[in-house]
Amino acid sequence: MKQAIPVFILATLAGCSAGVGLADRTMTAESVEAEVLRNAGQVRTLTGSGTLSVETPEIAQSVAFELTMRKPDSVMIRVEGPFGIDLGLALVTSREFLFYNSMSNELLAGPTNSANLGRILRVGLEFEDLLNLFSGGEFFREDRGAPAAFAIEEEEYVLTFRTPTGARRYRIEPRSFQIVGIDHLDGDGTLFLEQSFGNFVIIDGITLPQIVRITSRQERRRLSLAYSDFSVNPPSLQFNFDVPADAERARVE
Repeated sequence: MKQAIPVFILATLAGCSAGVGLADRTMTAESVEAEVLRNAGQVRTLTGSGTLSVETPEIAQSVAFELTMRKPDSVMIRVEGPFGIDLGLALVTSREFLFYNSMSNELLAGPTNSANLGRILRVGLEFEDLLNLFSGGEFFREDRGAPAAFAIEEEEYVLTFRTPTGARRYRIEPRSFQIVGIDHLDGDGTLFLEQSFGNFVIIDGITLPQIVRITSRQERRRLSLAYSDFSVNPPSLQFNFDVPADAERARVE
């Protein structure tokens, strides 16, 4: 088990200017960040399909999904139940949320926030979390700079950044420079949200995870995504958000 790093001791840890050695070379925090961003920046658009699983204290179920995504601003996901029955279709941008519930023939529209994204995925996420869920780990925008700490733990580079409520810790595989985990810590250093990425494959020279998980420790909720197929940077991309004309429409906040 990885030990939490209390926020109040982060200032005493090594800064980004110090180099650490792993995988037969010495790296600084800046150079590790640059490699991670270079890899992540290769994914501009993505289509894919697979299985989406939700585990909560109330339910545990898996459904099929189809995805269309354009970074950094648009995600569309179609969810199907057994026998190919359409369950829902969502189109999400950084500002606007649209979700069509096929079972109730209802279209919900509203701002993109964690509460509305939770209507689809049963786990409260922000839009950036959603992009990371579907395309692999990446640094949050506010974490692109000097970290509060840079170290090696369990043969991984670990970069820790302060947040307004605690800290975010990135675990990076030293040869591929893929983020394999993002730990969200509260002010006491307790892990409350964990994102993990695994089963990496290389497609057209671009490395992507086939399995992604987000675990909310406090709410005991887990969202897992397993790709069976995807296409990276397809030459054409279409967002076909087709909703029946007779669908009931409602506004949510």
